[in-house]
Amino acid sequence: MAKFKFKLEKLLEYRRLQEGWAKDAYAETMARKLEAEGQLEGLRRKRQEACMARPCGLDGRVSLDKYVTRLQDEERAGEATLSVLESDVEAAQQVWLEARKEAEAIQKLRDADFEQWLLEENRREQAELDEWSILRRAS
Repeated sequence: MAKFKFKLEKLLEYRRLQEGWAKDAYAETMARKLEAEGQLEGLRRKRQEACMARPCGLDGRVSLDKYVTRLQDEERAGEATLSVLESDVEAAQQVWLEARKEAEAIQKLRDADFEQWLLEENRREQAELDEWSILRRAS
């Protein structure tokens, strides 16, 4: 039986590589987003804890106010970073989906070619068996 050869096999392999790279980029971007969400949640907890503190004296209240203000500023910066990361995640997901769609299109062509090759190979094999049986009866 002959071996199946797909003319676009190298292209299919490259498209699968591209899909893998895009998936890895998406996973990396998603991990950065989750890390930023964790940091933001940590800042919110710190701010809530600081707001519950009861400092004594004017100096303690002033320093607590500065600390809470700094935490609020960091929280706003974290929210801005998170919104940028969310858009990066969406973009990376779209790139991954497009790469997967392109790889699947080439895979469908390969599957169709394989089915055609298999049909032709079965016909050729059947013809050889028919010829062999005719030659055997003749002898």
